[in-house]
Amino acid sequence: MSKTINKAKLESKLGQKPMLIIKLTDRRETLDDIEKICLYLTTHKELLPLITTEEGKDISYILKPTFKAAHNESEKKAHWEKVFNEFTLTDNKGDEMRFYREEKTDALYFGTKKGFETLESINNDEPVIKNRFKS
Repeated sequence: MSKTINKAKLESKLGQKPMLIIKLTDRRETLDDIEKICLYLTTHKELLPLITTEEGKDISYILKPTFKAAHNESEKKAHWEKVFNEFTLTDNKGDEMRFYREEKTDALYFGTKKGFETLESINNDEPVIKNRFKS
């Protein structure tokens, strides 16, 4: 069951802008992880209008069945890198969410920049999060 969060109400209670961070994997994602993420993006109808034509082509390639022994793994991972680097969601307040990777463990996250800044500060003030788009 999903629940809508009133960001303005949450912001007033917290005294700061809310953040979002979701850990998707504990390590570098496998082809199976990649396919599960892409399947999730395509099976949730509210996300479909947010996927660009180019992202849709990359996701389709990743989900395309293959009978090759290696399952076209290197090609699928190349398409995944494009999705990883380009897929973003923006909420009605303009907060952008995207994929991030933790530098030390290669764990995969999805969330806001503020979420990753918070995660960084929790990790002993070490610069462990590698943002694809350094500001």
